[in-house]
Amino acid sequence: MTASPEAPATLRVGLLQTAPVFGAIEENLARIADLHHDLDPVDLALTPELSVNGYGFAPHPQTDLFAADDPRLLSLVSAGIALGFAEKCAARLPWNSYLLTDPLTGTRHLQRKLQPVSYAPWNEHLSFQPGERLHTGDMRTARIATAICNDMWHPVIPWLAAQNGAEVLVVPVASAEGSDPARIRRTWELILEHTAVLLQCYVVFVNRCGTDGGARFWGGSRVMGPDGSVLAHLGDEPGADVAELDLTALRRLRAEVPLRAEARAGLLTGALTAGLGPAKEQLHV
Repeated sequence: MTASPEAPATLRVGLLQTAPVFGAIEENLARIADLHHDLDPVDLALTPELSVNGYGFAPHPQTDLFAADDPRLLSLVSAGIALGFAEKCAARLPWNSYLLTDPLTGTRHLQRKLQPVSYAPWNEHLSFQPGERLHTGDMRTARIATAICNDMWHPVIPWLAAQNGAEVLVVPVASAEGSDPARIRRTWELILEHTAVLLQCYVVFVNRCGTDGGARFWGGSRVMGPDGSVLAHLGDEPGADVAELDLTALRRLRAEVPLRAEARAGLLTGALTAGLGPAKEQLHV
């Protein structure tokens, strides 16, 4: 008797591109819930960085900080909505955190931003402490990891996620236009395509839109496939979109072209052990 083939593994993701306002907690949560209500059924709905608190380029009041098990968050997270929020810490600065849950198993994934931006106008190092660990875990049929905004500007972070098996990289962002909007957008396009193609993964980029703290955020949320194709895309206004990720095809690609297996992680370990500093000698080739 011939065994029947396994059902294709897929993950259906939704983009919830919102325009949160700094400190307007209840209104931000209500907008997320409304946008999700009108979305077609998905396995996981993703919101931008600090989608609950807003991004005001300033420290968040203590009254606006959340514990990861706050009922206001869990009421949405338990429905499969991922949220970005300012997470309280009793002894130190808060974390810039992102929380999602697998509604089927109840498994929670909490990621804290590893690389707060340390230069103006962001100055996140004055408002947030850095996270200490990159988490990779299972979500439905996929293995996922989260890289929050500036974490993606440090290529070792998505590389580590892929080396730990991540097939879907969730990238919640609060990217403002700044003085050169075209350059910012192009830089993100390069980062996302490079990550998707060379790390052979799906990249779900969720940027916010609207204005906050005097800055204009450009949206442009999208889902990218491992061939660099754009599977879903939003403009510069609040909105939602859906993409279905074919994990069976991704795993076939990884088996046929084993880029991750070729990685020599020991080189990284050796470089860190030796110390990373200014080169003392010119390298001749």
